[in-house]
Amino acid sequence: MTVCIGAICRNGKAIVVAADRMYTSGPPLNLEFETDEGKIEKIGRSCVALTAGSAAYAKEVISLGLQHLGTPTPPVPEISKVVVALKEAYISVRASKVNETIIMPTLGQDFHNFQAKGGTLPAYLQVQPTIYQQVIVMSQQFNLGLDILLAGIDNLGAYIAQITHPGTSYVLDKLGYGAVGIGAIHAISKLNIGGQTIQKELIPTLYAVYAAKKAAEVAPGVGNITDIGIIEQTKEFKMCSKEVLGELDHIYQTESTQTVRDFKKLEELNAK
Repeated sequence: MTVCIGAICRNGKAIVVAADRMYTSGPPLNLEFETDEGKIEKIGRSCVALTAGSAAYAKEVISLGLQHLGTPTPPVPEISKVVVALKEAYISVRASKVNETIIMPTLGQDFHNFQAKGGTLPAYLQVQPTIYQQVIVMSQQFNLGLDILLAGIDNLGAYIAQITHPGTSYVLDKLGYGAVGIGAIHAISKLNIGGQTIQKELIPTLYAVYAAKKAAEVAPGVGNITDIGIIEQTKEFKMCSKEVLGELDHIYQTESTQTVRDFKKLEELNAK
């Protein structure tokens, strides 16, 4: 229940990312709430991961992915390697949760002892094909409920990718933008209608991503608080200030009365 957005601009020299701060607590609480905790995780100097879905699983996947990258994390990691590391971590965490929530509760300590001796699930259940089929079906259906939008710039250029169930990735560089979460369809539609491309300059893209986030707020579970940040080649990732967010909102609120958007003040505030 969220939205996370990323858009490449300046011909691959910059990326703008945005996310809300809405968190959802599942049964039995079934609560939605906004917190001070953001959803944009920094990976190195010029790479971030934005997460939609289970915050607990997101933490596990990203932490394990960073371990796969090695310690310390390179200042400018090769983004394609970050995608592979997070994808492998996603698969690993999902397999662990399947074992914890389906296999072990169903089969118990006896199977654990059998597995410790080198036994496998098919071998253990070869005389119980019905139970084996049930376990396999439940395992296949298990979903972490987690999507990761990875955005970064390395020596090869800008990169946007999505890592999702059951542990696969999609590269979004050709389109130049992407979104995950329940508000993704609204955000992508807004960017598409606005003619967003990788050739657009930074400030118009900054506004386009903000407007896409606002458009996504009509979806249930997308929060009103906005975090927005900029990745630029050779620079440290930076979150936009309250002043920049205030000017973005001012432009958005007055858009219907303007014949031409005035980005001069926004550009000045972003340069600070």
